[in-house]
Amino acid sequence: MVKIVKSLNQIHQDKPGNDIKIRAFTEYDTSILFTSFVEANWPKPLSTFEIYLQEQKLGKRIVWIASYNNEFAGYVTLKWRSEYEPFQDRGIPEIMDLNVLPLMRNRGIGSTLLETAEKEAAGKSDIVGLGVGLYADYGAAQKLYIKRGYIPDSLGVTYKYEHIKPGARVDLDDDLVLWFMKNLK
Repeated sequence: MVKIVKSLNQIHQDKPGNDIKIRAFTEYDTSILFTSFVEANWPKPLSTFEIYLQEQKLGKRIVWIASYNNEFAGYVTLKWRSEYEPFQDRGIPEIMDLNVLPLMRNRGIGSTLLETAEKEAAGKSDIVGLGVGLYADYGAAQKLYIKRGYIPDSLGVTYKYEHIKPGARVDLDDDLVLWFMKNLK
């Protein structure tokens, strides 16, 4: 029996009608990401991407870039040691910062990026985790994660990585997060 093995990039490129390409993040991407998100009225600090690059060089994080029809479309990161203590304690890697430009959504880019990160995580862990914000801007991501088999970790919400006690008052912003896990095996 002959077994043909393709790289993840080839698998995604070879799907009929699929113009999504996934590749590794490089130093040349920091300015592309920064500019693309500014142009989409969704600015992100350049320092975020510079930190990602440093962490990737140190082996703490992996970052993938998605393009659609040869245009930048989005990115995702996989951090091997989560800031979220319950994931840290169990050695669960965290998918972080999945972002697809608004004009590139609903084309399977987010799912393809998640699939890429999940396959990498599966090489070191049976479970992968992620956190998602709770306000409407995160609605599409919430639905995507549930559709892809993520379930809440049953520990409630956190604010700035700290669990919230009943009756506590916190801001409804990007730091108010519900945590999810997915079994990869």
